[in-house]
Amino acid sequence: MKLKFLTLLALCSFAVPAFAQRRPLATVSPIRPTANNNNSQVLPIKRVILYSNGVAYIERRGTVSNNAEINLQFKQSQVDDVLKSMVVLDLGQGRIGAVSYNSSAPPSARMAEIPFGIGSADVGGIAEVLSQLQGAKVAVTSSKGAASGSILTVEKRTTQIDTTKPPIIQRFLVIASESGEISSFPLDDLKSVKLLEEGTRKDVNDFADATASARRRDAKTITVTSEGSGNREMVVSYIIAAPIWKTTYRVVLDEAGKPFFQGWAIVDNVSDEDWSNVKLSLVSGSPISFIQPIQKPMYRYRPVVPMPNDVNLEPQVYDEDSSGASYGNATGGVIGNSKSPPVRRMEDREDSKKISDNRGLANNFQIDGVNSNNSSVSNEMRTGAETSVSEALVGNNSGVSTAAIGEEIGDLFEYKIEQPMTVLRDRSALIPIVQTKMDGERISIYNEAVRKDRPMGGMLLKNLTNLTLESGSLTVLDRDAYAGEALMERLKPKEQRLISYALDLGTLVTVENKEDKEPAKLIKAVNGVFEVHYFQSDKKIYKFANQTDRKKVIYVEYPVNKDWTLSPETPKPDITTQRYYRFRVELDPFEKEDLIIAERQGMMDSYQLTSLSYRDLELFLTRRYIDEATKAKLQKLIDLRSQINQIANKLQGFEDEEEKISEDQKRLRENIEALSKTPEAKALITRYIDKVNVQETRIEAITKERETLNTQKLDLERQLATEIRNFELK
Repeated sequence: MKLKFLTLLALCSFAVPAFAQRRPLATVSPIRPTANNNNSQVLPIKRVILYSNGVAYIERRGTVSNNAEINLQFKQSQVDDVLKSMVVLDLGQGRIGAVSYNSSAPPSARMAEIPFGIGSADVGGIAEVLSQLQGAKVAVTSSKGAASGSILTVEKRTTQIDTTKPPIIQRFLVIASESGEISSFPLDDLKSVKLLEEGTRKDVNDFADATASARRRDAKTITVTSEGSGNREMVVSYIIAAPIWKTTYRVVLDEAGKPFFQGWAIVDNVSDEDWSNVKLSLVSGSPISFIQPIQKPMYRYRPVVPMPNDVNLEPQVYDEDSSGASYGNATGGVIGNSKSPPVRRMEDREDSKKISDNRGLANNFQIDGVNSNNSSVSNEMRTGAETSVSEALVGNNSGVSTAAIGEEIGDLFEYKIEQPMTVLRDRSALIPIVQTKMDGERISIYNEAVRKDRPMGGMLLKNLTNLTLESGSLTVLDRDAYAGEALMERLKPKEQRLISYALDLGTLVTVENKEDKEPAKLIKAVNGVFEVHYFQSDKKIYKFANQTDRKKVIYVEYPVNKDWTLSPETPKPDITTQRYYRFRVELDPFEKEDLIIAERQGMMDSYQLTSLSYRDLELFLTRRYIDEATKAKLQKLIDLRSQINQIANKLQGFEDEEEKISEDQKRLRENIEALSKTPEAKALITRYIDKVNVQETRIEAITKERETLNTQKLDLERQLATEIRNFELK
């Protein structure tokens, strides 16, 4: 069998909006008259795959004969998805021909070519239309008679009859006949205005069509043709936007707390067609999907280049290095929506494998009446030896069997419904996809950030099946009684999940917090730096009290803190996740028990050996960082540093003294110079000179003492550097 394949990605042409119409099925009609012309054929939906990213894969199959033309009806909003995904197959000897759909220029482009428009709030109506048809030939009929001619204008006249009332505004159509007679007709009195020229009538009709197409939401018709002979099967597939399929679960806990698990899928058929006996699959995963507006014709801007002005040639005078004429910069663009299409993000899904063993399907199982609109699944309870809900579910006596097989398809996971399904249009259906015993236990979950005094009642659910259980709501029945509800995230095979559905009123919790600084664990000297390593600790004491006569299992969630580790005194967590440590606590009836969780963070204090003080030394001794031998070594460093500081202070004092002497001698010189001009000041000058001599003697002494102190300081600094270099801790 020869297979003909065609994708429509390369066949996109111009589109125009159309009214949305309900079409029950795609119709198939011959291209040329044949014996089957009067037999209308259909190409029904045979397969539907719903994805968790908001799209549906639709597959149509049907028998065609001879030269066939297949007309497919779509909503305007569906066309973009169809055009980029449609695949057409002729499984016989036919050959796929043209694939087309109704298309035209967008309304904005069409209206731009029409020489008038409507939109003036001041004029409006027929006055605005006629005022834009100046020069058009018309035939006018009014109560005063009829006339024909060319439109000159629409005249506005204001009449004030009563000064207490607003003026009256009237508009008159002014026309000129071929004989030169000018007449005016009140627009209020006009019975009709007939356009006499074909071109004017076409402009008005084009404007009306373009305006209508801008507001219409027509159905699109995509036509596929196939040339061949005889009967053969054809397939058309595509994707369209669809509601995300959902999951909801029921869990029954027995006396021992073991869960029985039942899962249902909710599918919504919001299309205009019934899904009659279709193969239905439900797929979870993360395929990328987006909308791209490819059905609308797009125009690229082309620059307008003026014609050369060479009609009237005149002598030209050119400057040196003259360049030729410039026509400006041409920039390209695309007419249409400039925004990128939104990309739909999907919740991450992961792989899983085969469905549980007890997936048996009841004979002739078909859902066409289990609906989300006030519909439910119920089991008829018989009187006498009454069977409870939990017994019926756990004992496989519920009359409900799973209708799906689960398997991996690449990076996705598929629930394939085993029997053909029927879901009427504008209806939703509940489909059982999981029914199996699960591993787990009845527990309580305590998280201080959620509630401080009471834990949440819940269960530990372990997925020992090969199924990937999608996220969804979960209703819990505990020994034939409603226990609560929860939301469950996606659960992969071999994973386990804590699920809380009620408040545990039988367990009381109190919490004590303690912070401490542990003794130093490591002390060392590195490159002249004294380092003290220790741990900052944080401790929580959880006090649990079981106030019931039943055994309790509590999981305590403690957040994982970056750069903090659990202390050795803390028990090993039963479960560790990316966000929490989970500690298991078991309480007998009316028992009390404490859980101590301590964590610590490594810290370091550093001190420059050259900057140590006697106060630092006292701190080290108090905290027992050092022993007596180390104390003596550090004491020597501090003493050397103290001597160096004393010498430095003396040297600074000499500098201050010299600066004062220098300022005083400057003042004395100025006074001596001033007094030298008067003979009676000789005695004062002598006094000043004696003082300067004394100061000079002091400067000489300072210079000698500074040299001695600098030598001592340099020697002490060398000793300090040697001591620091050779400093070791034992």
